[in-house]
Amino acid sequence: MMQTTPLRLTHLSLGVSNVATSERFYGEILGLPTQRVEDHVEIRWSDDFLLILTPSPPAGRGKFHFGFRVGTAAEVDAWAERLRERNVDYVVGPSGENGLRQVYCIDPDDYKIEIYSETA
Repeated sequence: MMQTTPLRLTHLSLGVSNVATSERFYGEILGLPTQRVEDHVEIRWSDDFLLILTPSPPAGRGKFHFGFRVGTAAEVDAWAERLRERNVDYVVGPSGENGLRQVYCIDPDDYKIEIYSETA
């Protein structure tokens, strides 16, 4: 049997209704480094992970969400304040227990985003 290495997530492609609107949300609201490449936007975290926003209206997203980890609970609270100041929809939290603190919001295409910390 062939020896295999563990699978490692390297990229995620999200279909979005409007690439420019999503580029502004992820770049200006979340402060991520966006780069326009032809008809899509790429957001790269070093060599480890790539988020791709493509011009393809999303279909049912009911159970789908993704999360960004930050270092401390205070950072989660700061993100909650930043999201509310920028009138981002559906900001829930910050809340948490047992050393986990999180805030949730939605992007322009109703993808649920979690910003969390595993330390108190």
